[in-house]
This record gives sequence, C-alpha cells and structure tokens, in this order.
Amino acid sequence: MSKEVKVLIWGTAAQGPCAYYRGHLFDEELKKRGIILKHIDKIQFNVQSGWEDKPMDEAMAAGKVTLDSSDIDWADVIMFRRYYNTAFKCMVCGEAHKDIKRVESHPHPMTRRDGVTSLVWPAFEFGNHNKGIIYDTDDNHFSMERWNGYYADVQEEIPMITAMAKRADLVTVSTPVLASQYGHLNDNLRVIRNAIDPDTYVIDPTKEVPDLGKPKLLYYGSGARMRDYAGWRNPNTQKWDGGHCSKAAEDLKEKMVRVFVGVNPGEEPYVAPHFDVMHPYVENIEEFNKVITSIHPDIGVSPLVGGPFDQAKSELHWLEYSMAGAASINQKFYNDGPYDVIKDGVDGFLAKGRADWYTKMHRLVAEPNLRKDMAAAAKERVLKEYDYRVRVDEWADAFRWAAENAGISKSRRVA
Repeated sequence: MSKEVKVLIWGTAAQGPCAYYRGHLFDEELKKRGIILKHIDKIQFNVQSGWEDKPMDEAMAAGKVTLDSSDIDWADVIMFRRYYNTAFKCMVCGEAHKDIKRVESHPHPMTRRDGVTSLVWPAFEFGNHNKGIIYDTDDNHFSMERWNGYYADVQEEIPMITAMAKRADLVTVSTPVLASQYGHLNDNLRVIRNAIDPDTYVIDPTKEVPDLGKPKLLYYGSGARMRDYAGWRNPNTQKWDGGHCSKAAEDLKEKMVRVFVGVNPGEEPYVAPHFDVMHPYVENIEEFNKVITSIHPDIGVSPLVGGPFDQAKSELHWLEYSMAGAASINQKFYNDGPYDVIKDGVDGFLAKGRADWYTKMHRLVAEPNLRKDMAAAAKERVLKEYDYRVRVDEWADAFRWAAENAGISKSRRVA
C-alpha cells in the first residue's frame, strides 16, 4: 500500500465554488487512496497574557503572538489557492491597499480580512521545511477586468500570486488557456479540469418551476455576470456592446420562459427586465445543484463578454447545465476558450455574434427533439468524462508527486 500523504489546503471557504470544485468534492475519494485533506478556515494563534484585548497586528508587531503550527507540522503537502485578501479593504468604496500610508489617509475605515498569510508566506517561500508546495488556480488573475467586483482586491495580491506560482513545486490549473498564462512562472504545471458530483443533481419539489407549456431557458450567476448576458457600455466608444444572448432571448420571449438564478438583494432592478422568473443567489453548492435541476431547464446559456480573463474560464456552466438536463448554447471565442471541449451541434452549441446566438436559440426553442438529443448527449459525455470519481486519480497523483518532490522549485526559484 502506498504511503499516506497529508495535504493541508491553506485558507479555504467550505462552500465556495472554487474551494468545492478544486478540493472538498474529492475529500472522501482521496481518503480511499491514502490522500488525507485538511482545509484550514481559521488560523489559530497563541496570544501572550495581557495582550488578548489588543489589536492583532499590534500584538504581532510586539512579538506577543505565536502561530499554532500543529496543522502545518502535520502536513506533507501544502496547497495555496488563487489569491488571499491580505490587503486592507474599504467596504464603502471598494478600494484595497497594502500601503499603510494610503490606508491611514483613506476617508473611510479599512479592514484587513487576512492578516496572516502575508506574514507566514515567507516561511513557506524560503524556509527549509521539507513540504511539497502546490499552487492551484482556476482564474487568470493577471488579466482581470476593471469591472470585475474583485478587481481592486486582486491587484493588491498580484505580487503574492506571482511569488506563490514561482515558488510552488507544482502548479495546477483548470484549463489549457490558464496553463499558457502560468507556464512562464513554473515548469512543473498540470491541467486538472473541474469535475461534478452526479448525485447532487436531484429534484427538490419545493423549488420546482411550474411547467407553463413553453421551454425554459436558464442563466445563472450574480449581478456582475449580468454584464455577460445583457451587455455593457464601452467607455471608449460609449456604445452598448455584447448582450447578444439577451437580445436573442428578448426576440424569442413569447416562445419560452426565461429563468435566472443568482439575484442578490438590491440587484432586482437590473435583472428583472431580462427574465420572467428570478431565484435568489444560492451559496451552498449542493443546494444550488438541486435548484437548477428542479427548474427542469430545457436550454442553458453561457454568454461571456470576452477578453483574456473570460477566455481562461472553465467549462463549468456547460457541465452544470448538462447535468440539470438542458441543451446549452455557449460563448465561442476566435481563439481558445472555455467551451472548446464542446462538440458543436452534438453535445452543445457554440455561438458568437447576435445572428449566431439568435439562430441557435431559435432552433432549440422550435425543435424539441433537437433539445432532447443534445441534452442527452451532453449528459452522457459529462458523466463519462467529468465525474469526480474519474478525476480524483489526477489529484491523487499530483499530491503524491508534490510530496515526493518537495523543494524541487528551489533550484529554479526566481527572485
């Protein structure tokens, strides 16, 4: 039997999509293979007597705080993910800064959500700890657009993202496009695509959308993702760009029911004009899967504005629509993109431009047999290629490799 490998995933939210699809989903199957995952949500500290009520940063600066290193000592491999909120953030205007002078001069109070990772990271980066280091990401943070709600946060974390990718003994990413973006930082890189748990796509009668005698079109996301669906005003031309999916759906609205999942409080005014039925944002992944399955969608749509950040996304929307029983229309890129895996016209449609979106949406609305055949082909393929029990061996091999090659990055580390 292979030696047990203990993996500590540094700083993760149990129900966040990235943490779920790149970690929690595989916990039990990895355990069967001798890979034990532990997810840190909070770092424990020992504060010296008399300093318990002092601000943590002040106590740390005075040397009155020690890190409880028991989880770190336990691990053979430590996996860092995406980015960490180590900067100070203003919850009023959204600015984020690490420069303490800018923080002090900011007009609103700023809070630091993660005061630990930046303090501890140098020990992982330069220390001789004999632990394998993995850096995993499913987003191209180097090309994040300004309109993205996380833009300010990520810009402050770019130096740490770069340092983590360079120092890692192994980098894992979710798509070939991401591999091309991170390849110059690290020679040891693997593409491990996302996966799904088929058992979570079940019907919940309390969440079913009534059958109104028309096909149901489903789109999900958040308020920010409405930009992909409905378009955006280009600041350079002042013209309204994109929105090809929304325009096609508007033209066909009398022939279908448009459903959106992901509304947050206050977002209704700019979501409601585009949809007939709205569902609130669902945080828990398994509950979300029940919601979209219970809608009984006939058509799922995955529009994207475009650009390098969108180009590096994964095919997750297609996977989820397919498991919920829908035929899908997905954004086509001139170059490589997230939905290149789809066999256009067989297990999904690819669309680019208003005429293309309209033509393919009209076909799925008008041809129920095409919808059923495409949905069935997509689900069959997803079950065969994307079941987490198929993908788990790739993760197991990556973790074992990192444990066996701990410190290999030191010979090529770039300052």
